[in-house]
Amino acid sequence: MLVNIIGLVLYVGDIIPIHRKDGSQTQKCVVKINDLSGSTIEINLWGSMAEQKGLELKNMLTNDSVVILALRNAHVGYFNEKLINITVATTLHINPPFPEAKPLTLRGKDPLLVVPFVVETIHIDGKYTRMTISSIRERMSVKPETIQTTLLAVLRFVNVIDQSFCYAACPLIVNGRPCKKKCTQQVDDSWFCPRCEMTIQDCNYSYLLLVKLQDATGTLWATAFDEGGIHLLYKTAKELCALQNDATTIETPCSVIKRLLSHHYSFTLLVSIDTYNSESKMKVTVNKVSHVDFKVECDALLAEIGHLSTQA
Repeated sequence: MLVNIIGLVLYVGDIIPIHRKDGSQTQKCVVKINDLSGSTIEINLWGSMAEQKGLELKNMLTNDSVVILALRNAHVGYFNEKLINITVATTLHINPPFPEAKPLTLRGKDPLLVVPFVVETIHIDGKYTRMTISSIRERMSVKPETIQTTLLAVLRFVNVIDQSFCYAACPLIVNGRPCKKKCTQQVDDSWFCPRCEMTIQDCNYSYLLLVKLQDATGTLWATAFDEGGIHLLYKTAKELCALQNDATTIETPCSVIKRLLSHHYSFTLLVSIDTYNSESKMKVTVNKVSHVDFKVECDALLAEIGHLSTQA
């Protein structure tokens, strides 16, 4: 879909080289804009547009200028979330003389109205900082770092197709902890661990859950390993696998997962940035899952509202 879009520039990334599958190379620059609704979206500038306009935008933003960016015939794409891509049909305007630009310029001149990222946080029992999905994305795009946070979200999807939710793991103890390296099955039904370089007769199973989380601000894909998976399912990966071949019960991995979907949970997440082929991608790991105590949630929200009222 092609769209016309205009917004206040909040962030301009570095110009990075991208290697295409055909062996050629191009340039990429990520720009993040915000409109009057408070919503933000990423724009990918490619090739000469990234080198020229990306550098111009970055210099203007560095000089604390209010920068308005308008695009005509921009292409809506999807990678984790919606984003905007520049095509040969796209025209780009910096600080255009459009009527729609005036309220954005006024907003950009008022520091009370412009927040590069909104960190919506609540302190639960003084232990963790609560964030929304949009605030996690904004935080990581402006200041890439490793953070631990909690997220109140609905579980929308968990992969359970063809036992893709787990893998055969080495049970041997290495440095006081289970190895958990992925094992390969041999022709004699034994298992080989490449890390320990040993053959074992019986392997363990570890979770490798791909989960989709959703709150009021967006969706987020994350990975849950053994610790997060057991907190969520109350079963080990080996116990869940056994249900597929257990004729004495009507329970299956799919039925276990289905009961969990569309419910609210509190997820403890570890969020970091991974770089592959010079391109950065947000990596989200679920460390812990707990049921939501709505009384505690209400008390925390009321305390936050009371704190804001006192400040006002």
